[in-house]
Amino acid sequence: MTRRFPAAAILSFALLAGAHADAQTAQTTAAGGRGARMIERLCGAMKPAQAWGRYAERLTDRLNLDQKQKDLLRAWQEARVKAREDSRTAQCSPKPDLATFKGRLDWRQKRLEAQLASFKATRAPLEAFYAGLSDQQKASWDAFRERRGDRRRYRRGD
Repeated sequence: MTRRFPAAAILSFALLAGAHADAQTAQTTAAGGRGARMIERLCGAMKPAQAWGRYAERLTDRLNLDQKQKDLLRAWQEARVKAREDSRTAQCSPKPDLATFKGRLDWRQKRLEAQLASFKATRAPLEAFYAGLSDQQKASWDAFRERRGDRRRYRRGD
């Protein structure tokens, strides 16, 4: 009898732990899990584009831009901010339903379409800005972008 008690206790504990894990998984799935938190962040109150402003300031200083180049940078910056707002509107109107498989697929498609639209909207101003740089500025820009990419890959663990 004493042998059965520990075995029964272990079995009971395992069943309770499994039921708790199943309930937690169901709750996470119903709430949308990580995807739902991402949607809340994306579709919630929009943060100002301060980080982009700091990036533009650093770029202006690093490349020593003249007034014409600053105007081209500003045009690219404005296109990026507008594209970001348009992308957010496209992805969040109506707010996506991540509770179903079809809802997640639909949202993923909307997200990819919004990314493509953002790319298309910002490409021409970016190309105009880059074309307005001298060869030395282009080399500095390319090195700066490469270092930024390396840092991103390092953070992701690629």
